[in-house]
Amino acid sequence: MAWIAVFLPSVLRARQSAPLTTAERFKRRMALLAPRARTGRWIVVPESYDRLTRASYQRGQRHRTQILIALLLAALATFLVALSSGGAAWEVHLVTDASLGLYVVLLREAKKRRTERSTKVRAIPKRSTREDEEEVRFYEPVSAAANRST
Repeated sequence: MAWIAVFLPSVLRARQSAPLTTAERFKRRMALLAPRARTGRWIVVPESYDRLTRASYQRGQRHRTQILIALLLAALATFLVALSSGGAAWEVHLVTDASLGLYVVLLREAKKRRTERSTKVRAIPKRSTREDEEEVRFYEPVSAAANRST
């Protein structure tokens, strides 16, 4: 019984710090790769480029909207504080207004660049398989003797 008191704590510590079993490691890695909303079996397929691009744009759009709303609320709050207290609060309000104006100008420039890019850049169409078949032609080698007989 004394040996259990000596070895049990070290065995439990070793088990806690042991590396994950293969199945646990697989399950954790698949949980990282698999989409969050799906349940059941993991089916990992590459995301489509268009979907990833659209999702990235939408995340950026939400982020830009949140920043704009925060700047608008800050401008309103500093205006109300400046009205009530006056003095240096007006300078803080003017700095907040300037930052809001600068952010709106940057948003307009970014939108202008996006629209320019969409009008100037077009996707290169993929070649169909028929065109590929017509371009690739195989010729049999002709021997020198066959050329002389004609």
